[in-house]
Amino acid sequence: MRERLEPIAARLGIADLLKKYPYEVSGGQKQRAAVARALITRPRLILADEPTGALDSRATDELLRLFGSINQNGQTILMVTHSVKAASHAGRVLFIKDGEVFHQIYRGNSSENELYQKISNTLTLLATGGDRV
Repeated sequence: MRERLEPIAARLGIADLLKKYPYEVSGGQKQRAAVARALITRPRLILADEPTGALDSRATDELLRLFGSINQNGQTILMVTHSVKAASHAGRVLFIKDGEVFHQIYRGNSSENELYQKISNTLTLLATGGDRV
């Protein structure tokens, strides 16, 4: 397991924390440790609820790159987020309103910036009470 853990911990920027207790680390470091625990067994499906919520921008960028990399290697990631930035890294974005899928966007050939704009436009439509896109 150490062979699996060390590269993940290095990528998440927590390699120096492996011998510390939870009360000795920040909330963002705890969140990155939780991601490492989720990834170490190489599950086929990763459930990520607001994985970037307690992270600074640098750690967020690295986590999203890591998720992209492991997704390209065949692992599926189901991420729940309110972050347009995090969602713009996905291959598919579902918008849920009142418990139902309101709209979905597939990345296709869109860049992160283009997908970010599509997500923002859809959120504006949701906020202003518009009908289905």
